[in-house]
Amino acid sequence: MPDDPSFPAATALPDPAGRGGPPREAGLVHDWTALALPATPQAAGRFRRHTRDAARRWTLHPDSGETLEVCVSELVTNAIVHGVGRDVLLVLYYTGDSVLTEVFGQALDRPVIPRQPRADWAESGRGLFIVETLAKDWGSEHTGHGLLRVWASIAVFGSPVD
Repeated sequence: MPDDPSFPAATALPDPAGRGGPPREAGLVHDWTALALPATPQAAGRFRRHTRDAARRWTLHPDSGETLEVCVSELVTNAIVHGVGRDVLLVLYYTGDSVLTEVFGQALDRPVIPRQPRADWAESGRGLFIVETLAKDWGSEHTGHGLLRVWASIAVFGSPVD
């Protein structure tokens, strides 16, 4: 975990108040995992690998694992590129039928989806469009001390039975 005391403990589900928090999912958290890394370009790959490993451990269907990995990649990349802090924290909560993804980082502003889609040749600007398309729901909130929490709830299903 980062040395920054404003990073939250990853032991309890967040308070889902308003758009800032996800709706309460039916069911309990079966498992969770967390990873904190310095906000460097190389960190995105390590966050993706951590997510892939969790999806395998939870025996998610490959399509669900890929959807989860894409959403995590977009959220952590935004935290790395647009954040102002030195660390990013990823927390994944597995409930059996969904994964609540949380990314914490230092930020001045909440993320917004641009009103106009980016041109086909643009190198950036589509991440939140992708998250909004793939996730059941998503949102963001400032948690205090300049810390931004961006979350997405991803519907998942297990591996097919042989």
